[in-house]
Amino acid sequence: MAARSHPTLAEAVRDLGIRQSALVTQINRLQEDLGQPLFERAERGRAMKLTRFGKRVAAAAQTIPAEEMPRR
Repeated sequence: MAARSHPTLAEAVRDLGIRQSALVTQINRLQEDLGQPLFERAERGRAMKLTRFGKRVAAAAQTIPAEEMPRR
């Protein structure tokens, strides 16, 4: 969910300090597990943004107490 505040995956990986392939793999796995896309990917002139489902997942993730979140 850390990528959601960035307009592109490239900007997200720079800020997060990970490789783009790792972020794409994580997003794809989560989308596969949940059965729906989380993001509308960026296209020229348009930023990536959460889908309606992605917004619901993000809202639910915010309700998880910090002590239960996986550590990096």
